[in-house]
Amino acid sequence: MTDSPFGEWCWNLPVSVAIRGAAWPFPALEILHIVGLILVFGTVLIVDLRLLGVLLRREPAWQISADLTRWAWPGFALQLLTGPLLFVANSRKFCDSPFFRCKLVLLVLAVAFHFTVVRRVSASIDAGVARWTGGVSLALWAAVILSGVSIELF
Repeated sequence: MTDSPFGEWCWNLPVSVAIRGAAWPFPALEILHIVGLILVFGTVLIVDLRLLGVLLRREPAWQISADLTRWAWPGFALQLLTGPLLFVANSRKFCDSPFFRCKLVLLVLAVAFHFTVVRRVSASIDAGVARWTGGVSLALWAAVILSGVSIELF
């Protein structure tokens, strides 16, 4: 039971009951969600490490970002499809978790930062700004992942 009427409503949805009602749907959704995370974070990590000057220094950051976009979009799609299903199947826990709310806020910030600042800075040649941007982006995405893991741990 949760204090959230929305959480209870989600918990009782037929799709939520179906996901919880068999042994395989929830783990399968989690696996797909993690695959999506790997695609998204993997591409972001490579771009951020390039901005930090740690990886692929001879390649322009904008080119690396453009090349990896084709891998990031399927990851975003998997995340957008599986995330809500995982939420409704375990809405009682998620609605009561401060880590879940933290994850959502950090996710919005990380995505907004990536599609505004990182994209713009990837096309610039200012190494100082690029390093700062890569560090902030990496920290935001790491915080998203850590808060997501914390939901299960606490």
